[in-house]
Amino acid sequence: MYLDPQSSLALYKVNLKFYFRLCDLVRENLLSWSDAGNRALNTCAADLETAATRLLDAGDWRTMGFVVGDLYWKALQSQTNAMQHIVETIVGSHSSSVSALQEAISTWQKESAEALKETTGAMPISTTLQDFMQNYLHVLTPLPGRAISAPASRRLH
Repeated sequence: MYLDPQSSLALYKVNLKFYFRLCDLVRENLLSWSDAGNRALNTCAADLETAATRLLDAGDWRTMGFVVGDLYWKALQSQTNAMQHIVETIVGSHSSSVSALQEAISTWQKESAEALKETTGAMPISTTLQDFMQNYLHVLTPLPGRAISAPASRRLH
């Protein structure tokens, strides 16, 4: 098989396009994680500000004690909501990344086969590989007049 420069160029472009698609998928995944982290941090900061404001607005020790007791339950509820949102982000990000990756691999395979088909004179890939292997078959075939003998331990007596 002879791969002309056009074949190499076509395959290089297909592989480069695949690489860029993988980079985009990783970037999208990281952005979704970053967005989830930013939302959790903003929620935490808002809860802390609300708690501090409620403590500052308390007029006596009794009200302050009530606010402190209530803050525990509100923080617990807020953290539970934040964890639920992070888990939803993980599941959504994973499933979308897997489907996008499967699509990218499928597209890459199809484009690679098309690039080889176009540049090798529309031969099927099996013919192309067979031609490639023909170059190396002479190494595996025995010389005429020389029979390959089985090892002594395998011969039948």
